[in-house]
Amino acid sequence: MKKVNEVAFFVLLAVVFASIWIYPKIFDMPNIYLIDKNVITFSDGWTWKGDGYKEKFSLPYRFDIEKTEPLVIRNTLPDKLDDGSIIAMKSTAQSVVVKIDGETVYDIGNDNDKFLGKDFGDFWAFIKTKSEYEGKEIEISLFSNRAASQGAASEVFIGSESALFRHIFLQRGLWNAFAPFIIVLGLILTFGYFFFGIYKEKNRGLLYLGIYAFIMGNWFLGESEMLQLLTENAYYVTKITLLMTLVAPIPVCLYIRETVPMKKRFFDDFLITLIIINAVVSLSLEHFGILGLLDTVNVAVGLIVVVCVYYLVIFLIETIVYKNKRAMRDLKSLLVLFIFAVLEITSFFANKQTVSATYLRAGISIYILSMMLYQFNDYSERRRIRTEREHFKKMAYTDAMTGTNNRARYMEDIEKISEPEGIVVVQADTDRLKYINDFFGHVCGDKSIMDICEVLNRNFGHMGKVYRTGGDEFAVIMKNADIDEVNATIEKTRNEIDQIAKEREYDFSVSIGAAEYDVSLDKDVYSTAVRAEHNMYEDKKRLRDTVPVKMPVTEV
Repeated sequence: MKKVNEVAFFVLLAVVFASIWIYPKIFDMPNIYLIDKNVITFSDGWTWKGDGYKEKFSLPYRFDIEKTEPLVIRNTLPDKLDDGSIIAMKSTAQSVVVKIDGETVYDIGNDNDKFLGKDFGDFWAFIKTKSEYEGKEIEISLFSNRAASQGAASEVFIGSESALFRHIFLQRGLWNAFAPFIIVLGLILTFGYFFFGIYKEKNRGLLYLGIYAFIMGNWFLGESEMLQLLTENAYYVTKITLLMTLVAPIPVCLYIRETVPMKKRFFDDFLITLIIINAVVSLSLEHFGILGLLDTVNVAVGLIVVVCVYYLVIFLIETIVYKNKRAMRDLKSLLVLFIFAVLEITSFFANKQTVSATYLRAGISIYILSMMLYQFNDYSERRRIRTEREHFKKMAYTDAMTGTNNRARYMEDIEKISEPEGIVVVQADTDRLKYINDFFGHVCGDKSIMDICEVLNRNFGHMGKVYRTGGDEFAVIMKNADIDEVNATIEKTRNEIDQIAKEREYDFSVSIGAAEYDVSLDKDVYSTAVRAEHNMYEDKKRLRDTVPVKMPVTEV
């Protein structure tokens, strides 16, 4: 029956999913999709003010304009515009002013008082149209102080708002989902570092990796061109990529310094300081309107290249000269990142600094995921070593027979007591152990020792630590204990031992002595322990001139 149910489940699952694709075609179901797919390109037939609007150009196109003048292009809107149609184009650090039939209908990035730096930043311009705009002249003015953006006009589209959102989303595809995934992953790593107590290991590798993933996730999100759908924060939308570029190398340097032991580091901290200084200077220059982040981004990119080259060289030295396996492992991942970074920089400048993140997303993703895998492997290995260390430490301080603390732990704990005021020491000794071993065997002798240990732990365990300090000897150390309570517990212990003795075939009892630290009598806690031992021997005198009652039955 179990096998039949399993087969039936998979068949049913296949039928359900097959029906999802088949039934709409069989029944010719109506299209209720909420997102419009119809986006048309509006990139042909543009004219340029620079040539007197004589020639026609197809966008995207880079026009040869003066540095101080805006790019002004014109076209004629289609004779038919669907209700709610929007004209969309990508601004690459340009102000966008749109006029239709001479009337300004859109103006973003043209007012320097409303943003930091010389240029507003990258964004999508959405210009809403009206039915009366059909067949009218549209004029777009684009201006940027950035040489890479001067004269650049991107492709223009017309469609409904939902259609354009879909079009922008599909340009990046799965990368749009990958950006929030990396952000969430970074947050999980960062909070997991604290939540799971990894910070106690004094290794901040996972923390720095989490911060790096969070930074690069935001960088990915900025490059996805989808931020305008997620937030109204214009500064975040237009500057997040640049901001993350400024700080991204720092957690990488900190991560490597934390996780890769190396003999040759040269100037790790100097690099970190240099990156921090560059970030502070760049932000300050933008804040005071001297230079924008777009103007100083090349310095940040250059520092990223320096960091990559520096660590590649250091890893090579560590791998070849010092046979550093950890450096060899990280070298492979960094080499992949470096190759993708070189491709990215080459593409960035080949496209006149208007296209970015084509290759770097893949390289950074591989690097983050590989480093995360390394971190989990390292954590597992550290945990295994820590578990083994704790196991051997426990063995070193644990009595093998009784499972309680042994003499080594007793000596260590008593040496740590720097303020003996309020310390009470109890000494206990198994009575007539030789008699038990000789007449009833060592198994019974061991049993008597374990019985006493169990009773002592049960009665004194909540008050202090119990130790087996010798073959049949035990000690208890208690802090801030009430001597009257201790004496009452001793009597209780004796009574319990007496009850156990009734069930044994041999005489079974314990001698116990206690002493409280007295500054007038004791030089230190050792002296207190000696007095407790003396009191124990005084208790043992009760057995003087007595003989065991229980003897084994001998066969004749």
